[in-house]
Amino acid sequence: MKKILNNSAKFASLALIWFALSSMVSPIDAGQAPVPANRSVSRNVIISESNPSLAIEVDQSFTYLGRHPIIIRDVAAGERLVFADMSGTSANRLFIVQFEGFLPGIDDEYRYNLSNSPIVAGYPFRSNAYSFDLAQSVAANPGGESASTKKFLKTKGLTAPNQWMMWRSLTVASADKQNEMIVFYVEDAAAHNMAMEDIYDPVTDRDTPAWKAMQVGLEQRANASFQLTRLDGNKRPMRIRWQRLPLTLPS
Repeated sequence: MKKILNNSAKFASLALIWFALSSMVSPIDAGQAPVPANRSVSRNVIISESNPSLAIEVDQSFTYLGRHPIIIRDVAAGERLVFADMSGTSANRLFIVQFEGFLPGIDDEYRYNLSNSPIVAGYPFRSNAYSFDLAQSVAANPGGESASTKKFLKTKGLTAPNQWMMWRSLTVASADKQNEMIVFYVEDAAAHNMAMEDIYDPVTDRDTPAWKAMQVGLEQRANASFQLTRLDGNKRPMRIRWQRLPLTLPS
């Protein structure tokens, strides 16, 4: 148990660094975005032919809304594929897959330590929980990632949850470590009667006991919402080998 929490704490630090950087994400015109790897979506199955080369099957409770390009601090770019579980005009849950990579001429790499991570569909994955207030995030950075997602949902006639509880999993998607893929599973904290002060201690900003307990079920629901598989020689999903990410938190 202690080892699991220590590993989670270490990754949380990496994740917070990533979140600070990604908060500067802003949408760019499709014509300005780099041409993405060949990816398609059909019947809730994403096929990514490279960076990474795999298929993701998203649970049918989610509806595919579309994709939008992103650019990150003028050093990286990519796209987001967005799914939503809706009731009326409310997006109750979101499932987002983000593909990104450094722009040409940027000599950098994604430096996550994935040495002890489980291998699923040929790639190592690591995960963590995170929560934030959407209105505060948009106010702090109107051109950032949160604002971009909110605007995208608005174009679809949907209202996003204001307080997000996320379980996110990522992998470095190429041998040169210049590409990554992040999977976000998002729930509305209000649906669980959770406010930000119930999630992070207002004094220490650390996870509250209630939030730590909530993360167990959040991971279970997140990992049950999708599965992964390799592609065959014809760039089709190897359907007999669908895999889910293993759970990391003790039930």
